[in-house]
Amino acid sequence: MVESGDDARRRGSAMTLVQHRLLWFLVLVAWTAIVLAAWQFWQMFAPPRFPRVELKPHGAYDVVEKVTGPVSVRLSTAGEVRLAGACDPQEAAARNRALAFLQDLLPVGAEVYVEVEPRAPDAGAATPLATVYLPPQGAARTDPFPYAEAQLVARMMVQEGLVRADAERLFRYRTEFLLLEDDARRHGRGLWASPPP
Repeated sequence: MVESGDDARRRGSAMTLVQHRLLWFLVLVAWTAIVLAAWQFWQMFAPPRFPRVELKPHGAYDVVEKVTGPVSVRLSTAGEVRLAGACDPQEAAARNRALAFLQDLLPVGAEVYVEVEPRAPDAGAATPLATVYLPPQGAARTDPFPYAEAQLVARMMVQEGLVRADAERLFRYRTEFLLLEDDARRHGRGLWASPPP
């Protein structure tokens, strides 16, 4: 049987339609493969993504019961704590100056914000370290705590040269405290004041 020209054209166009669909399918597969490869490549250099977590306050408000030493205080809830980042002065006169400063700064009944530092496994019965803040005067309790407006007690004592920064332990403000101690030393404040002639 002889094929007419119209039948030959129809059959040729049908093959072309299948070929077009196959070509578009291959283009789609290739494009998807390129996009996935680009995504994988980007993921290698993208910063890590962390799951969203509810942040809980690290500290709590507390009330001063008594200043028990040049760098320690007893609180109504947390009990006795040492100021993180501050070392006891060695000389009696320096200890008395630091104690008087702390008693003036933290009178009985003063409200403070306290963040107790995690304890080392070998700490035993040692007094826990805590970062103690004076909230802004007259400010209501807020959540989160207004760190920018608050005063860090140990920072004030190191800055005035009343105590040395604790260079032995790691704590949040270690670098800042060491710089403040150096500034107090260079300007002759507190422990580094020249003795009177």
